[in-house]
Amino acid sequence: MTREEFQANIIQYLATQASLPEGWSCGPKENLFDLGVLESFDLPRLVAHIERMLDRRADLKSRRSEVFFTLDTMYEAFVGSSKEGSCAP
Repeated sequence: MTREEFQANIIQYLATQASLPEGWSCGPKENLFDLGVLESFDLPRLVAHIERMLDRRADLKSRRSEVFFTLDTMYEAFVGSSKEGSCAP
């Protein structure tokens, strides 16, 4: 999955979950918590969405909440940091 595909999917998911206006978007380095789009209570559902999207379980043992701050950090944590990404089969 490309960075652009991942980010577009997450933006669409967040827009739906947070009832954001149609066409809402954010930059890949914008802090989603600062924008008010994400709260800590949203993380379990977001992780489940990422797992479904990538069709594998997320390895959260060494992850910190900062991974979810931006689209870029999520992509690097779950897809871009290695050939297989950081999700367990």
